[in-house]
Amino acid sequence: MIQFKDFAPRIIERGPFGGASDYESFSEVVSAVNQWIENTTIQVINVETVVLPDRIEGTSDGDYGLTTSNAFHPVMISQGLAINCFQCVRVWYRE
Repeated sequence: MIQFKDFAPRIIERGPFGGASDYESFSEVVSAVNQWIENTTIQVINVETVVLPDRIEGTSDGDYGLTTSNAFHPVMISQGLAINCFQCVRVWYRE
């Protein structure tokens, strides 16, 4: 069965009121992907970058997201509100 895993920049420093103020660089995200691939017994099918909205489903620990790193992508919705999005790495694999 084909599966995927997303890797997003982690918050490395909290700002005022518990909000994020600094995030991992994209190269640090890529390093984390490489370490995960080396430490698992999977067959990698494809690796791609994707832009996802701030707050990935399944990351309830609040350590992921992006507003100020080099991978920041603001996306406008029809009501004129900005949604912060970020670049992450998606690995498609088989176990």
